Amino acid sequence: MKHDNSQIENSMYRLFEITPIPMVLSFPNGKLEYVNPALNTMLGYEDDTIYSDDIIITYLDDIHINKDIRARLNKNPFTPIKIDKRYKHKLGHAIYVQLNIVAQADASGEVVRYISQLIDLTTIKQSDAAEILLNHLVNQSNDAIYVVDPKFGQILNCNRLAHRRLGYSKSELLKLNVVDIQPKLQLKEELKKHFDRIKDNGSLIIESSHLRKDGTEFPVEDSISFIEYNGAEYVFAIVRDISRRKKKELEALAAANLDPLTKLPNRSVLETKLEQVFAKAEKNNTLVAFMYIDLDNFKHINDSHGHTIGDGILVGTANRLKHCVRKSDIVTRLGGDEFLVILSGIANKNMIEPMANKLLTEFESPFHIQSQIVKVEASVGVSVYMDKNTDVHTLIQLADEAMYQAKKQAGTSIYYI
Repeated sequence: MKHDNSQIENSMYRLFEITPIPMVLSFPNGKLEYVNPALNTMLGYEDDTIYSDDIIITYLDDIHINKDIRARLNKNPFTPIKIDKRYKHKLGHAIYVQLNIVAQADASGEVVRYISQLIDLTTIKQSDAAEILLNHLVNQSNDAIYVVDPKFGQILNCNRLAHRRLGYSKSELLKLNVVDIQPKLQLKEELKKHFDRIKDNGSLIIESSHLRKDGTEFPVEDSISFIEYNGAEYVFAIVRDISRRKKKELEALAAANLDPLTKLPNRSVLETKLEQVFAKAEKNNTLVAFMYIDLDNFKHINDSHGHTIGDGILVGTANRLKHCVRKSDIVTRLGGDEFLVILSGIANKNMIEPMANKLLTEFESPFHIQSQIVKVEASVGVSVYMDKNTDVHTLIQLADEAMYQAKKQAGTSIYYI
């Protein structure tokens, strides 16, 4: 059955009328022959206003593109062209479009019209731009960012810092579960409680730790939110590495419990440690020796050599005392030029004297401070804790009294009480 050209064209127009894709038929001189409702809607026109001679629908800066298109189609009418260009909205702003255009030629091969299909790229470009912006901000973040499935704990997405900080590629990390990187959530029950708690609160800030690919662990602060998106549930986590902060906190805590000059434990630390030492001595039926050390004539040394040298001798004394005792023993500075060494785990009294003598040998060599050589002598008083014979303060006082007895002897000496 044959159809004349008018029937075919009428069918084409009816198809164009209902298609949601903007369509344009134009003459070789560029004048509009037909536009469908979708094109009118896209450019903000109504009725037949768009056909007016004073209406130009191509954005002015892109007019030159039309000339190039016509030249190419006149040369090769049956080769479609796909190109991005801008059209002008009725209100004046640009509409970004992908133009798909082909020529229709007559029997002699001469172009009689152009058939154009326009795909609005504005929304696509804005969506792409939003994604580019989001990805850039997310990947430039100083914190690791994760999207997690709260039902199974699967890591669904992350930014660049997240996988790099843990030592994984992104594809490797996205194969892992939260329990693979968070040691405190190794059991499914713990993971479920964790996510239920987040859901109940909406968001939480917690401190935990993360596990790198190489097995090393570091402290983190998690800012976690529970999110519903398109009917699905997600956990969104911003994770900050707080290793530096924790280090500073530990340093501050250590500084608060250490003598600022010698870095030896202060009295508050000493009392805490002694509770443990006494408990162990009672359990194992061993002795604890208190050795009270005072530097002889230290005021004279300070006055004659200066406080800088004096401080150097105090630091040197602390280092020497720490060097000659065991790790289980305690060395502390009581104040001024007075130190206390506590020796634990002693089986009997006969072991104390050799240990005290070893301590005194540390003062046989002079101190070398800022190119000055200073000979320093010390007096040591010893008291012993055994069978719950007395308390800490009394033992320190007894060792102090023994030290003053030692001072009555010439040179570096020890007195036992």
